[in-house]
Amino acid sequence: MENIKKYYENTKNALPNIMVKKFIDMNINPTNAIDLGCGVGRDTIFLIENGWNVLSIDKENTEEIISSKLDNEEIKKFKFKNQNFESIELEKTNLLIANFSIPFCDKEHFNKFWNEITDCILKNRIFCWKFFWIK
Repeated sequence: MENIKKYYENTKNALPNIMVKKFIDMNINPTNAIDLGCGVGRDTIFLIENGWNVLSIDKENTEEIISSKLDNEEIKKFKFKNQNFESIELEKTNLLIANFSIPFCDKEHFNKFWNEITDCILKNRIFCWKFFWIK
């Protein structure tokens, strides 16, 4: 638990992931997004600031940290679920962000988790993710 608190402290003012920035630069009409493993919300906040409705999911309860960075209008575009990946059920979405989070699903539950991911993304929509390796 102490390590995750340090991580959240170190990333609380981090810029959004470069892949999310590139996605926003594509000027796609904002609709609904899910941010899996949202942490302290760097991608969530950026998406909301750019007009997206975001469901943020994390195994730690970071809802207060994220909502404290949103104004009254932005908070209307934010939902949060405190949930682990092993028992996750995802709603249909146009965009799914999963930066550095997918490997945190236990391998025994990974196939179910992956099926939830692929089933939730609406046809012709986008899945944006990043793993831990350098290349």
